[in-house]
Amino acid sequence: MANDLVPVPQPQAPKRTSWTRTLVIAGTTAAVLIGAGAYAFASAGGPGGWHGRFMRDFIEYRVDKTLTGIGANDEQKDRIKALVKTTMDEVRPNRAERRAMREEVMKLLEAPTIDREAIEKLRAERIAEMDAKSKVVAKAVADAAEILTQDQRKKLVEEFANFGPGHHHD
Repeated sequence: MANDLVPVPQPQAPKRTSWTRTLVIAGTTAAVLIGAGAYAFASAGGPGGWHGRFMRDFIEYRVDKTLTGIGANDEQKDRIKALVKTTMDEVRPNRAERRAMREEVMKLLEAPTIDREAIEKLRAERIAEMDAKSKVVAKAVADAAEILTQDQRKKLVEEFANFGPGHHHD
């Protein structure tokens, strides 16, 4: 009867192909780079630091790529890039103003009594600043739209429709 026993094959771990190994290495490398980039991005300071330069460079890259994609000519690209740069400079957060606001908030919070009027005044000032900056951005959008043709604006709208969560970005 011992001869009647058939050996049962034992499952083995699948062998990793060079493709699988490459994928694992690439994925790990990407995770490390993304993590390091995110850390640098988050800890690098304000508009004058690495973070600010990175963001400006990235925005300039995306603007150029988008304008190329909609068929903008060199003159249109130059005008819109100048507009974007000017707008970014105008609406960029001011580190000293942010620090002063933070200090003011801390003083209001640590005071023996809560000064609701001062808190409201601070809120209203910040909203007014954001409103002024949003008007600068809205003007820049309208100015950029006037530089483009109607067909280019249509392509731009189509591109924006495909931008966001769930869409592939190249």
